[in-house]
Amino acid sequence: MLPTMTNDGLICLALRATSKEALFDEMAELLVRDGAVSDRQQFISDLWAREQLDCTGFEQGVALPHAKSGAVHRPAIAIGISQQGIEYGSEDGQPAQLFFMIASPEGGANHHIEVLAELSTRLLAPGFIEQMKAATKVDEVLSLLSAGSCAAQPAKATLPTEEEEPARERGFKERLATLKQHLLFGTSHMIPFIVAGGVLLSLSVMMSGKGAVPETGFLKDMATMGIAGLTLFTAVLGGYIAYSLADKPGLAPGMIGSWVAVQHYQTGFLGAILVGFIAGFVVNQLKRIKLPDSMSSLGSIFIYPLIGTFLVCGIVMWVIGAPIAAMMESMNQWLSGMAGSGKVMLGTILGGMTAFDMGGPVNKVATLFAQTQVDTQPWLMGGVGIAICVPPLGMALATLMSPKRYKKEERESGKAAAIMGMIGISEGAIPFAAADPVRVIPAIVAGGIVGNVTGFMMNSINHAPWGGWIVLPVVEGKIGYIVGTLLGALTTAIIVNLLKKPVTEEEEETSTADDYQAIEAEGEADVLAITACPSGVAHTFLAAKSLQKAAARAGIKLKVETQGANGIINRITAKDVANARCVILAHDVAIKYRERFKDIEVIDTKIREAIHDPDGLLARTRASTGQDAA
Repeated sequence: MLPTMTNDGLICLALRATSKEALFDEMAELLVRDGAVSDRQQFISDLWAREQLDCTGFEQGVALPHAKSGAVHRPAIAIGISQQGIEYGSEDGQPAQLFFMIASPEGGANHHIEVLAELSTRLLAPGFIEQMKAATKVDEVLSLLSAGSCAAQPAKATLPTEEEEPARERGFKERLATLKQHLLFGTSHMIPFIVAGGVLLSLSVMMSGKGAVPETGFLKDMATMGIAGLTLFTAVLGGYIAYSLADKPGLAPGMIGSWVAVQHYQTGFLGAILVGFIAGFVVNQLKRIKLPDSMSSLGSIFIYPLIGTFLVCGIVMWVIGAPIAAMMESMNQWLSGMAGSGKVMLGTILGGMTAFDMGGPVNKVATLFAQTQVDTQPWLMGGVGIAICVPPLGMALATLMSPKRYKKEERESGKAAAIMGMIGISEGAIPFAAADPVRVIPAIVAGGIVGNVTGFMMNSINHAPWGGWIVLPVVEGKIGYIVGTLLGALTTAIIVNLLKKPVTEEEEETSTADDYQAIEAEGEADVLAITACPSGVAHTFLAAKSLQKAAARAGIKLKVETQGANGIINRITAKDVANARCVILAHDVAIKYRERFKDIEVIDTKIREAIHDPDGLLARTRASTGQDAA
């Protein structure tokens, strides 16, 4: 990785600086000239903030100043050599001569952690430090870095593709994962609008008894509320994707641009998604323009929203509006034409995806597809609404049909799962899937497919963008909806019980719940964690509970902040960060206020790992800080 993050212009073999302050100025200027850093003073300020926590000077005259900063546009390393040495405050009290200044973007991947780990390995290689200090040409430094890659990891020398590919491949995968997080951040804010709007509108139509939107009285007012929700959700979707990408300055361009795309060009939700990403990109580019000091305070509240909105709306009106509208029209015609075997195929795909990860990213793709078509193709929600509730209802039914195959706590979970299934919360099946994924996941996927296909074939139409039996009042073809739910749940129950074995007495005796105590006080935790899932409901809190139980078993003091549907709970403070050794970010959406952790080691992972392998995740917190896991 190191050779890819530096170049000729970032290497200085004869630093002029004679103090730490002058060193930061001189090396930061290299990064500015290279284009990796836009605001030198801001980056230097972030470097000093990192130094306040702990000096980055080490033995043998080496210093590794580094910072995550909003002024950094791309990861980069500046390398400097001082012949006379600079008093740096290093551990051994000796002047530093060899400097690696690491610049990492704020809120992005933790490049500086990877770089520090790789540098540590290189610096331990015999002769590396001395050869770097003695280099008289830039090419020598680059050659040592490249050669160091092979020398430091001889076991991989026979597999050059593992060394050459990851930098580009990992970068692509990281960008793709980040884009997905921004999308899920937008959808998590959109869901309340389509649920509230869809249910209110459907209830008003149902209560009118005319099969049309009421035109007078109280029901007309209720319909107006519902229409407002269904009108606003696309603007919210695009706006919060842009907000996730570019913070508050992206909100207005994203919302206004999405509204123009949907209302004037009928681009639908796909147009809103695209506009949200465009708005975030445009505003981020505008933020790179350095404003005069007299105007800097106006940037976020006036200049970026104003110019960003004009540019984004211009792109919609003059470039992408008409093509996206044509694509959406084609998609709706294709869906309208599906019948018979076409519905079986589509029902199989949507049902399997909806049930697969019970509210996770795969589920969200399928449900979002149906939810955003509820006003034009409500039969999609007729099947998907069934598949949403099949996993928890199927597992609840399984515990009733064969209680000897489940531990006491699982039987109790079955009661809760039944309630969650009725109100359309797929996450009720997660405790079962987490404990036995090999048997449970295939069973719930099969049930989801049976239920979804049954709903399609029996022409169930669900006018509410939600699942479960709670929406029965607004379902046309209620018998098909109920039959689909029962068949799907029964399929899941039969399959999982055929795969499972009865619980032994020993397993029953050892199945007591872990004792743990959630830490809420400031500054007490050794390890911090944040959990955040797209819907902000079950996955968020199941991951938190899973981590807390594992921490209790391992004797680790853990404080968990949840970023869910009810906002931020048990917020991590500056005092917590100062006293902890690292933070776990278990999330499928962008983390809010991530800049809090720019000076602490971050373990970035998915919400699924926190649920399924919390012990392994916590073990990484010890290994990453060099502590003995024992």
